Amino acid sequence: MIFRLLFVSLMGWSAGVCWASDADKPHPHQGVLTPITRAPAAVQLTAEEVATLQSGERVEHHSRGDDGGSGVAVQYISASPQTIWGTILSYHRYKDWVNNVRECSIYKRDGNDLYVDMQISVFGFRSGFYTKNTVRKDEGYMSWMLDYSRKSDVDDMVGYWRVEAITTDPPLTKLEYSTQMKMKGVPGFVVDYLTRDALGEGTDWVKLRAEQAQAK
Repeated sequence: MIFRLLFVSLMGWSAGVCWASDADKPHPHQGVLTPITRAPAAVQLTAEEVATLQSGERVEHHSRGDDGGSGVAVQYISASPQTIWGTILSYHRYKDWVNNVRECSIYKRDGNDLYVDMQISVFGFRSGFYTKNTVRKDEGYMSWMLDYSRKSDVDDMVGYWRVEAITTDPPLTKLEYSTQMKMKGVPGFVVDYLTRDALGEGTDWVKLRAEQAQAK
């Protein structure tokens, strides 16, 4: 979902529009997408999609609008919710675990809120964004939105992780990863990429690392 936002900047330059992340400047607005403030409902799956998950493959749903898109990826992971949360929240390891992430760190903690600075690089070009991540493990989810006190390389973004135990012995957990983005001056195929292909990357690396940790 969020790990290749650089393409927004690249296409913006070609169209005469450039978003440049800046920790010392506020975002141009205070949010245009509706933030997630309560536990999201489970994604509705068909019997065929459940069979796909049981086979070890992920399921994805997508939608597109004129100025953005949204999507959700669902995957079964052979690990406990505790192990999966430990994987997702290991921001200091993202640069080693996630393709194209060059730096990732928590710059502020406030109760359940973690403020994260993520810098990525694709084809030698760097881009960055700043998010406010609200962790609600007891409710089985974590949501995020932009930190509007800093300027990010996307017009707006909201999303969530949803973690639901299926069985405990052996451990099997359903992970849902959803994002909604709004962009300006960006061709449709770029929006499609950010709300489709990158979703798969989001669940794949968590599955790999969480199952490795669970096996230890």
